[in-house]
Amino acid sequence: MNEMEGLDKAEAAAYIVKHLEWKRCPKLKEQAAFLVPALVEGQVGYLHACGALDEAGNTGDGEYDEDEAVEFILNRLTEAFQPEDDTAVLYCALIDAFLPAFDDYLVTVGLLEW
Repeated sequence: MNEMEGLDKAEAAAYIVKHLEWKRCPKLKEQAAFLVPALVEGQVGYLHACGALDEAGNTGDGEYDEDEAVEFILNRLTEAFQPEDDTAVLYCALIDAFLPAFDDYLVTVGLLEW
């Protein structure tokens, strides 16, 4: 199961589309409607893969590694959308902009505390 307790993925994606720093990857903004939900899915998938979330979607004992998260999400995006080489580089910039926006969303809805 690829869930996170309390996370509304559609709401998260809408928040991120609005708050993401698109200046880092403006060419991808027109694809936000399908890329951002895929990023949310990829991040939740990584949280499960690293053990930061358990099978039920609650906090687990695993360690989160941002470099591994970027690689995991990038692999998910490239498998799903099979971009041209130059677009794959833009995906890295998109992921770098996405991660803090995702955390901001989690803080906003009370799922993460700083």
